[in-house]
Amino acid sequence: MGQSTELLQALELEIKQTLNLLIQLAIEEKHAEMNTAFAKLLAKVQAGGLIDYQLNVLVEPQTCNIETSLLLQSLQEAKSKPRKKHKLLTHRMILKIWLRKNPLFRKEFLPQMF
Repeated sequence: MGQSTELLQALELEIKQTLNLLIQLAIEEKHAEMNTAFAKLLAKVQAGGLIDYQLNVLVEPQTCNIETSLLLQSLQEAKSKPRKKHKLLTHRMILKIWLRKNPLFRKEFLPQMF
């Protein structure tokens, strides 16, 4: 694993901040902004060498910090779900899984949405 500790810590912080932003945008139902913020985050995770351009996870998620690990596990889960032929994996699919894996979102924000 060639990533520096500083890079991974910075990425972890970025993931946490983006997750909080995404939760807020989800509550406000601003889906286009969610997709944009998520796409930017995925580009940084890719630049950090944790995923490739096809969203394949290149490291063992359990070896990463908590938020990074949850994001990588969500990517793996989204990729492994069966999809109809030619249906692309969308950011929205990954986001749904990632948000549901997050305890803060499940306990505090999901109940408010109904």
